[in-house]
Amino acid sequence: MHADDDHVGAHLSLPGSPVQALLRQANRLESIQRMIRDWAREPLANSLRVAHERDQTLVIYADSAAAFTQIRYRQPELQKFLSVRLENPALKLDIKMRPAAQMGGSS
Repeated sequence: MHADDDHVGAHLSLPGSPVQALLRQANRLESIQRMIRDWAREPLANSLRVAHERDQTLVIYADSAAAFTQIRYRQPELQKFLSVRLENPALKLDIKMRPAAQMGGSS
């Protein structure tokens, strides 16, 4: 085993480490992505990506003009849904257009 392996392992296992905070944030965003997919259903569900969350604002990318328009009309409904699910009544949504090629392709 390499000496650096112990150092990396320590960062992965320490509860207060920056790596742990990053992993928690990634898990939270993944969970929110699943919530949005359940709420939106196909075909809209695969056109939306959670980009990031900062200062009680969740940024969501739509990969097409059609998806962007549809989610903008449904934004109040989605905002209420997520506010309840995330227990955050102050949650705001920022919907942005970002084509799939710029998001790393569709998955």
